[in-house]
Amino acid sequence: MENYWKVQEVAAALQISVQTVYRYVANKKIPFYKLNRSVRFKPSEIERWCDVKVSGVLVAQSKSLDETVMGNVRTEGCEA
Repeated sequence: MENYWKVQEVAAALQISVQTVYRYVANKKIPFYKLNRSVRFKPSEIERWCDVKVSGVLVAQSKSLDETVMGNVRTEGCEA
C-alpha cells in the first residue's frame, strides 16, 4: 500500500508554497483525497500530474515557436 503525502510534503516535492497547494486543492487542479478532515495525496498521482503538466507546457511552447517561425516565413514570403 502506498503512503499518502500531506500538504507540506507535496509543497516540498513541488517546490511551491503550502498556500499554493491548498489553492490547487480548492480549485480541483491537483489530484487529492479527503481523509476525515485532512487532505492527502498519492505520490504516484502527483508524479503523473506533474508529467502531464510539464508535457503540456512543452507542447504549448513548441506550438508557439512553430507559429512564430511560420509567421516569419509567411511575412518574408509576402514581402518578396
